[in-house]
Amino acid sequence: MTTTPRTVPALVVLCAAAAAITACATSSASSAPVARTAQPSRAPATAQAPKASAAPDAAPSARVQRLFQEALQAQEDQKKLNVPTDWSYLERKWHAVLEAGELAEARFNLGVSLENEGDLAGARAEYERALLAKPTLRQAAVNLAVLLEKQGDARGAAAAYGRIVREFPEDAVARERLAALYLASGQHDDAWRLAREALLRDSASISAYKVLARVAQARGELDLAKLVVLRARKLDPNDPELAFLDGQVLARQGDEAGATAQYRRAIASGEYLPARYALLESSAKKQAWGAVAEHAQAILRVEPGNAAIHLLLGLAQRHTGKPDEALASYAQAEKLAGGTLPEVHLARGVLYMRVKNECEPAIQSFRAYAQAAGPVASADSPAPRLERECAQVLEENRRAAEAAKQMQVEAERKAAEAAAKKAGEGAKPAPAAPADGSAAPTSAQKPAR
Repeated sequence: MTTTPRTVPALVVLCAAAAAITACATSSASSAPVARTAQPSRAPATAQAPKASAAPDAAPSARVQRLFQEALQAQEDQKKLNVPTDWSYLERKWHAVLEAGELAEARFNLGVSLENEGDLAGARAEYERALLAKPTLRQAAVNLAVLLEKQGDARGAAAAYGRIVREFPEDAVARERLAALYLASGQHDDAWRLAREALLRDSASISAYKVLARVAQARGELDLAKLVVLRARKLDPNDPELAFLDGQVLARQGDEAGATAQYRRAIASGEYLPARYALLESSAKKQAWGAVAEHAQAILRVEPGNAAIHLLLGLAQRHTGKPDEALASYAQAEKLAGGTLPEVHLARGVLYMRVKNECEPAIQSFRAYAQAAGPVASADSPAPRLERECAQVLEENRRAAEAAKQMQVEAERKAAEAAAKKAGEGAKPAPAAPADGSAAPTSAQKPAR
């Protein structure tokens, strides 16, 4: 790693932003959403679109049965056409069923439609109504718990999953989701137990395998983690999270090239942000600025409001000979951070000082950094030293300018004196004429004897 004065300030900024990268990667990996399926006979599976409920258990009127089957067929038709599901159309279909007669399964499927339209409050209400009408509708209980988790109510979701585990001993999804919550809270033993129980009930539960792999990683059992990932990838070779987990294991085992290959595999079929963050962090540590720019731009297409990534993009642009673009990225980072990312000022100051050779705006940036970071945060920063260097440069420039001005004044004075002397010699007076009126002798004449 280079330690020249030009790169050290940039690395200080980079280290500050790297913490944000790690945090983002961790949170993204641990909170992957679980899509809901709407079949009361089977729990929701990861990365599957919701499906309509099977036919109701009760014997509703013939009209209700007909409308229910029409709603089911409408969703199946959309699925066969391989087009995006028109959830508002399906919502109207389920409303039509409920207008004809109350039915728990129709309530549940209406909730699925509302949830996919973004109406989480409405979806929650429909799931609750479905459970009131039919407490044995397990899928409604599962979807309600997943919805609570999606809304950020981890405590409520855990309680709901716990009830499902007690009331539906055969359920796998509640166990795998509860295992994930335990994992997020650091309760590795409970997470491992529940994931194993989920796999005993559903051997194809990739989510349970992922929990086991993460627990094994947290315990430092890397060979076990790799084995778990290998088994899960046999179920779905294209799952990006599994490739990411494999990359994490390889990275911890010292196989950086293998880890990079798995991270790239994870983003090959789509934008999987944890893998992209891992690639960005690795590139930044190696100061591979072209790759840093590539990964930062990819992340910003998904997270345009990420101030730390705008900062890293600016660093990459500065190091790849694009100072004006770097300044624009710094300005965007500063705007988005709202004063919470003082390293922007330090990066801007370094650019002005080292690239543009403009010390006055550099000093202003260093002072802004010191004010924003505070005395404790900026104690080990190079900003004071760089500010002194800039101040010294400005003072030297001032003295040089004064010396040049004095030299010019002295040169002008001497030139004026020389010009005056020359003019004085050119204006020397002629000899006076003799008193008798005769002409004055010239140098070519001699006076008579």
